[in-house]
Amino acid sequence: MSLDEHAPPHQSPPPQPGTSGLAVAGLILAFLLAPIGFILSLIAIFKTGPGRRKGRGLAVAGLVISLLAIGGAVTAGLVIANSTVADPGCTEAKAAILDSPSAADPASLQATVDKLNAAAGKAKHDDVKVATKAVADDYAKMVEGVKAGKLPDGINEKLQADAEAFDKLCTVGS
Repeated sequence: MSLDEHAPPHQSPPPQPGTSGLAVAGLILAFLLAPIGFILSLIAIFKTGPGRRKGRGLAVAGLVISLLAIGGAVTAGLVIANSTVADPGCTEAKAAILDSPSAADPASLQATVDKLNAAAGKAKHDDVKVATKAVADDYAKMVEGVKAGKLPDGINEKLQADAEAFDKLCTVGS
């Protein structure tokens, strides 16, 4: 009889449950598609733990990262929606100025004044309304000056200053 015959039969340890694929997918998608990552991570939390599949830590991390990403996106959306940059007065006034012809004839300038006044009327924020109205008033003074044959003194500087104030309200990163 050999030694191998006296040894107890070799027993392999019970198979260890593997890492949850849902937990891994939830963590990865937390970075790419946070709402889907949140859902997968939440499901994975319930399917992992002691005596079950591994990966509970991954699932919790996916859940936390998803929540942070969703919260950040919602916050950014609210900030942008409530900012003056998205104000209709800003967008309409910018379009009025960009669409104005380069010719400085009274009719073209008056059309720009009318569009700027309409934009001021659509503004949701009072400061945008005031800034847009100031630019419209500068253009109106230019119309009068062109008709009279002499622009008012300092009108270009005033228009530039008012346009800069408008840009600070209506441009990202100004």
